[in-house]
Amino acid sequence: MTITITSTDAALGARVTGIDLSQELAPETVEELRAIIHEHLVVVFPDQDFSPEEQLRFAEYLGPVARRKLPEDYDIPDSSREVPGIVYVSNIRTDDGKVDGVIPDGEMWFHHDTCYKPEPDRFTMLYGVTVPNNGGHTMWANMVRAWETLPDDLKAALKGRKALNVYDYATIERPDLSDLDKVEHAWQPAVVTHPVTGRDALFVNRLMSCQLDGLDDAEGLKILNAVFDHAEQRQFIYEHAWSVGDFVIWDNLACTHARTHFDLGDDRRLRRSKVGGAALID
Repeated sequence: MTITITSTDAALGARVTGIDLSQELAPETVEELRAIIHEHLVVVFPDQDFSPEEQLRFAEYLGPVARRKLPEDYDIPDSSREVPGIVYVSNIRTDDGKVDGVIPDGEMWFHHDTCYKPEPDRFTMLYGVTVPNNGGHTMWANMVRAWETLPDDLKAALKGRKALNVYDYATIERPDLSDLDKVEHAWQPAVVTHPVTGRDALFVNRLMSCQLDGLDDAEGLKILNAVFDHAEQRQFIYEHAWSVGDFVIWDNLACTHARTHFDLGDDRRLRRSKVGGAALID
């Protein structure tokens, strides 16, 4: 086995070939892959072919698999519930009209996965099962680079502050803060120091971050919007057009991700697994 790494021309991302992730991996290979992910933040493994169970086995090499239950009001077929730790991100409808997965349709704003939980995920993984003919790309933004280039006044406004992250299952609108008891939410550092690389990174995002501690809503949102506009510049982004068999892993503490628009009837189904993390606030 000879692993080949090809960096993208973007601010993050690499393509890795020469490895079959459906097979059991030696510890030294796992450590090599972990180092590649931390260096490039997003890693694409093309032409993979593995079952949900094999995908979970690989995820367990990187840490404890996040096996969170889906909300009970998600009316989806059992395929997204039958293997704990596996969820399908899908817009495909069954004969009775059910959506065969979660967050099914259209564009989705930039976000960190589960930043609305006390312990955000460390890694997220998606496997391309069915891909649309047009659109439905995934974009990642390098939040380390975005922090490093953030204007000094915005750095000063964020450093040492916490941000409120709220998820109400929308995809392109700000969360409703009228009754926080009804939605998942958590305060997280606006800037995190990565526990492995030691690099600082922005940990706020347009979809879920909506308040800064110590500031009134209007002032906090003005600062956050300026940060979002900076972090979402094309210079920080890698955009991936999916192919069947693509397996993509990213460092959830170091980058955000978003989804481009695609038509309702253009089938898109990705198989998702995650590695859980630890609390960022003591």
